Amino acid sequence: MLFRALVVVALAALVATPACKGSESPQPAESEPARVLLVPKDHALYARFEGTGLENDCSDDAACHRGGCSDEVCAAGESSPGTCDALEVQIPAGAKCGCVARECAWWSDGSVTLAAASAPPSPAEEAGPRCGDITCGAGETCIEYYGVAGPRGPKFQTCGIPCPHGKCGDGKKCITIADGPGPVCQ
Repeated sequence: MLFRALVVVALAALVATPACKGSESPQPAESEPARVLLVPKDHALYARFEGTGLENDCSDDAACHRGGCSDEVCAAGESSPGTCDALEVQIPAGAKCGCVARECAWWSDGSVTLAAASAPPSPAEEAGPRCGDITCGAGETCIEYYGVAGPRGPKFQTCGIPCPHGKCGDGKKCITIADGPGPVCQ
């Protein structure tokens, strides 16, 4: 019985003894690199890469996702749309999409940079004139014409490239549409 009492006292002392600080201290976590925003606000493609028209609020990296056809958009949510056009500048391979200052954004540790880009043309520069309820494409004009009823019938409008002298550029041919806009490039 004395032996049991001694064993109990020894175990109690062992449990109550503080452990060496070095033996149970957690290993220091690797410090995360400073997050440097990759796309400056004055970059020509800032709105495209940062998905400024999309929801971007976040509390951690799990809320941020790559999207678009080439994974060029960083935004909150599972599927971020893109326009699938070829961009003159690409997001570098070492860049990360994550939560920076409570917003989803492209970032790096400062060792990766984004190339400059020329400003994309504004919608007004890309589009042609208004034609009724639609806007004509670049290089097109609004062509007004009468159908088979002539001037007694309604006046129609369509977008196109007229070729009154029978000549078209860019490999197109001048075709006359008799009950339509007349000679147009197609």
